[in-house]
Amino acid sequence: MLTYKEFNDKYPEIDVSEGIFYSLNRRIRTRIDFFTFERIKDDDVRLQKRIDDVVCDIICELYFSDIGIKKEKEGNSLSNIKSESVGEYRVEYGSKNELDTDKKINLQDRLIDDRIREAFIHTGLMFRGYYEN
Repeated sequence: MLTYKEFNDKYPEIDVSEGIFYSLNRRIRTRIDFFTFERIKDDDVRLQKRIDDVVCDIICELYFSDIGIKKEKEGNSLSNIKSESVGEYRVEYGSKNELDTDKKINLQDRLIDDRIREAFIHTGLMFRGYYEN
């Protein structure tokens, strides 16, 4: 299993705390187990490396995307202020520069699921049906 130290050595430019890393790592691995019906064995080195690569790719993509985990200075500020005035009457509107939390989580979940599907779609591990000849 990928450790925080290994991730930091491989991607030093990604500034993710250890807690966030392990939380995302656990979340991604849980989704992989869900999609593959927990058929990946711990001693399968090739598939474990694939899982580690997928975890790294997803964390990097989340870090550099707008829906991700990077902290932005203007995230909670009202930097989009608009106003209109008619005569002496003036109104100002402010809006946040970030997605609402539920929408952000849904987009993150979709990104995680898409990357997992891309990595495991042709392994045969995502099929739970049966063939009828």
